[in-house]
Parts: sequence; structure tokens; C-alpha cells
Amino acid sequence: MKFRTLQLLTLVAYLGLINSQRTVLDDKFTGIFRNGKDKIISLIKPRIQQRNFNTNLNSNKLQRQFSEKDNFFCDVRYGARSEKVPNSVHKLTPGDVDIIGAIGDSLTAGNGAFATNPLQLLLEGRGVSWSIGGQGTWRVYMTLPNILKEYNPNLYGYSISEYSNSYEKSSRFNVAEAGAMSQDTVIQAKNLVKRMRSDKNVDMKKHWKLITHLIGGNDFCLNVCYFNDQNKIVEDAANELILVLRILKQHLPRTLVNVVLTPDVSITTRFLNRPDVCKVAHYLECPCMFSPTHLPNRQRTINTIKLWKKRFEEVVKMPEFHDTDDFEVNIHPFLDKGDIPKYPNGNTDFTYMSQDCFHLSQKGHATAANALWNSMLTTESKRLHFFRRELEEFKCPTSLSPYLATTRNS
Repeated sequence: MKFRTLQLLTLVAYLGLINSQRTVLDDKFTGIFRNGKDKIISLIKPRIQQRNFNTNLNSNKLQRQFSEKDNFFCDVRYGARSEKVPNSVHKLTPGDVDIIGAIGDSLTAGNGAFATNPLQLLLEGRGVSWSIGGQGTWRVYMTLPNILKEYNPNLYGYSISEYSNSYEKSSRFNVAEAGAMSQDTVIQAKNLVKRMRSDKNVDMKKHWKLITHLIGGNDFCLNVCYFNDQNKIVEDAANELILVLRILKQHLPRTLVNVVLTPDVSITTRFLNRPDVCKVAHYLECPCMFSPTHLPNRQRTINTIKLWKKRFEEVVKMPEFHDTDDFEVNIHPFLDKGDIPKYPNGNTDFTYMSQDCFHLSQKGHATAANALWNSMLTTESKRLHFFRRELEEFKCPTSLSPYLATTRNS
């Protein structure tokens, strides 16, 4: 336990150094930081891929594995690529999506997806990230891109390595950064536009693009409890989201954006039968919820989280993001309640979570991918606000409803 605590302290200290908020000094020191990060990760990474896969498989932290004989869940004739490229986002099938990208934090970077000890939370499993990973196929790694590849094998932009950083080529259009907060998303949006413009595989005017946005966990855990004016924090975050959506709308024609509501981190305070290492991790990674200093204001933080989500929903519904046929924004609340499946005795099922009981295991990523896919095929008013068990439901396009759901077509 002492060794694991030391690993966690090393991890938190390192993330605090590398992933603090961007400043004007970054251009000078980013190279040094990345160099240090690469050296530390190089000590952790060698020869662990297959070993960690097997360890997680034996611990039931991987999704259900399928063989090549197993058919896909859906008849891909429904939702297949249109005969003619659609001119409206409201006529977009899964097969019409050409380019995929993502903005976010460590939940999108895939930190700890295969971790077998706390220090391995440094490793970013971008290739298996729920919204943007494209490693392998859905049979081994259920991700949104691996689902979409069944409809369009030429899908492009997903991350392709189990362990890669945002600045590596294998990350592609996953611009998420571990430790990111809402104030970092404008930079990420600009970076995403820059990457797409400079990639010869992207036809900016012709290709349909799908971008998934998830941010807020670090704000809730590490930031909001240090400020008295909670309304200002929420308004600042809402304004950041508005700027991000305006950047995407202005520079990425033919784009559908998924805004996924951030998990309610207060759910971690109600986890039952937490391992000791997770108790330490939660104290270090989420002081706004677990530090004795901030316990008196915990309810205020919870109220801020609720207000934050309400404002994000209001931003997504702003008319300026729904006034054209080549841009649309959808809200997806399936992580809203932060619920993790439980065993019959009420204990939390930590097989969905990584070593710190905060990030997701590969099984958790697969379940989140399944949930996002289901939500993308569901009318807004009927979208779920909770996390279902692995593959409890898998929705499919139909002959009557072949399109990705938007405010106008469902």
C-alpha cells in the first residue's frame, strides 16, 4: 500500500507539472516538458502491452471479447453510406461520417485504460478511447470509431495506438490533454482545426466531420472549490464552450458536434467498498470533494456542478448553432449522473474503472462508447442520464430511421 501511495504521489506531482493550464511560457518550455514526459513514460511502457492486456482480461476489466465469427450487432445496410453525399447534417447516416475528432481531458486521452498500478495512469490509451480510439476492431475494443468503421471503413482521424500522446502522429485528431480544464478547450479547438487543415486526407469542404467534446472533471475536482464566485466559474465555462462551438462552426464546414455532459464527480463519495488505493487517489486527485479543507463547501461544489451542466445545455440550444444545414450540436447526458454499475449487494463494480477508481478501464471505455452510440441514435428527449452495464443495449439504425439523431430529424 505504501508503494502504491508513493506511485500516486509521483503521478499527481508529475501531472501537476506537465498538465497545468497553458500560459505564455508554454512555447518556451513545452519541448522540455514533453521530453521529460517521454522519458518517464519510456520507463513504464516497455513490454507491458500484452502483459497488461492479459492482467486486465483476467481481472474482468476488459470488454467482452468477440471472435471473427461473431457478427456485428446491426444490419449495416441501414445507416450505410448515402449514394450521394448529403447536403444536410440532418440527413447524415453513420456511414456518411468521413472524419472524426475529439476535445477533452484524460477521460478522452484514455489515461489508465490498461493500468495495473497507479503510476501507469500516466499512459494514455488513445487508441482505445471511447469517443476517438480506432485501435483494432469493435470485437476487441468497442469505441465509437470502431463502430462507425462498420459503416464506413474509410473513416479517418481516430487515434491508432494503445499508448500515445496528443503530440504524436498516432493521436491524429484526438487533441485532448490529460489535466485539461474548460479554459483549455479553445486552444484544443484551434489545434484541431489546424491539424485538419494540414492533413491531406481531409477535404475540408466535402467531408462530413464528427467531433466529441467532454470537459469539466478537472474543473470540478481541482478548481471550483477555490473560488467564492461560483456563478462566474460557470459563466466562464459556458463562454469557453460558446467560443469552441463558434470556432468549429466557422472553420469546419459539415460538422456534427457531440457535447457530452461531464460525469458528476460527487458520485465518487458514494462508492461502496472502495479499495484503499482509491481512497488515497480520490484525496489526491479530487480535493474539492475529499480534502478535509473543502468538506464544509462540498455541497456548494455539487450545486456548481448542477448549474454548470444546466448552462452547457443552454449553450447547446442556442439558435446560432442550429441555423444552418452544415453544422449541428447535440447534447448527450449519459454520464450526467456519474453512476457506475453495482453488484447485487450494492457494492460498486470497479471493473469499469482504472486503478484510481476515477478514470475508466478499457471495459469502461467500451461501455461509454456503447452509450454514446445509443445516444446518437436517440431523440434528445429520450436520451439516458445514466450509465448502463456493458452491452446491455445496442441501438441500430433502421430503414425508417437511418440518420444520426438531430433536433430536426427526430
